[in-house]
Amino acid sequence: MSSKKLFDRIFSQIDVLPFAVEYWDGEVINYGDGPALFVLQLKSEEVCGAVLSNLSVNFGEAYMSGDVDVLGDLQSLLRLVYLMDFDKFKLTLPEKVRMALMAWRQRNTLTRSRRNIAHHYDIGNDFFLLWLGQEMAYSCAYFRSEGDDIDTAQRQKFDHICHKLHLQPDSTLLDIGCGWGGLAIHAAKHYGADVVGITLSKEQYELALERVAKAGVKHKVSIELRDYRELGADAKFDRVVSVGMLEHVGKENMSEYFVRISNLVRDGGIGVVQSIGRMFEFPVNPWVTKYIFPGMYLPTLANMATPMGKHDLNIIDVEVLRLHYAMTLDRWLEAFETNIEEIRTQYSESFVRMWRFYLNVCSVGFRYGETCLWQVQFTKGLNNALPLTREYLYAPAIELVST
Repeated sequence: MSSKKLFDRIFSQIDVLPFAVEYWDGEVINYGDGPALFVLQLKSEEVCGAVLSNLSVNFGEAYMSGDVDVLGDLQSLLRLVYLMDFDKFKLTLPEKVRMALMAWRQRNTLTRSRRNIAHHYDIGNDFFLLWLGQEMAYSCAYFRSEGDDIDTAQRQKFDHICHKLHLQPDSTLLDIGCGWGGLAIHAAKHYGADVVGITLSKEQYELALERVAKAGVKHKVSIELRDYRELGADAKFDRVVSVGMLEHVGKENMSEYFVRISNLVRDGGIGVVQSIGRMFEFPVNPWVTKYIFPGMYLPTLANMATPMGKHDLNIIDVEVLRLHYAMTLDRWLEAFETNIEEIRTQYSESFVRMWRFYLNVCSVGFRYGETCLWQVQFTKGLNNALPLTREYLYAPAIELVST
């Protein structure tokens, strides 16, 4: 069976969304009922054959190269992955085998290294400055309203975490994976905390130092270029936080990571770990690990809770911010597209298409898929002095800082 006929047989059985396909021979066929939400352009039979053999990698590569394009709503196309029930397709056994290969052929790597971090975060600060917003927070924001802009939502995230940490003036805080220093600066400036932030990215480190100095908190914030495993055994903190870093640890390093945290926080101390995760365990899309985040691993709650419990880190609250991350990504996408010509000039068309595809894939995954965002609050050992309800989370930051 030709690639075109196989695609047509598959598309003909999709009735969840109306769309059109423009094949490499120029023929345009409409599928589903109603006006097409998008037109999928398949420009090469050879590339489409490769896509069939490994959808999870080759579709993204074909989009990057321009051999596959989408006119209209890209997220509607990506949403089909979550809406389709492949088991119900009336395909032959060989066709079903080829379909199965689309999602499962490549296994995810769980290793983590400086090289992996540099691959993503050391692209250049100028690139991230164009679309992350003024706070330069490359993690899920916290929306109190759907109308919140990205900077407001990121500051609300900082407050939300600082409240969960019960920060007090002169509390010592370790920020593992501090990025460009946004949370560290906020914790020092608005809560009076003494913060040590660590990162493996040289680009982040250099800009974080500049931002700390500009914010006037050099006496309260120290930024260090080091791995969390390089902190000395005598280092102890009242609080510890890690936002958007656990994804880079790897499954086999999960236990060591929480052992290190347990050793770094004082008895009775409080911590918060925020991480992208899964409701159930399966490999990260291999296109993402190949082009965007080498070594990425997305934990389930059980992956986190088991080693935490074993190492005296008592979970006291779990919050799932799935839709918050979808909204965060949509804000980033809007800024990304606004600055698309500058990004294209600095990098390449393939680079632009790669990042557009990635940001859209992530937004759809949080909104319609099984991807979630864990925000886990814990204590080192028992702490019976914490509030009985969550009401304290929504107090203004000024109320938590003594004069």
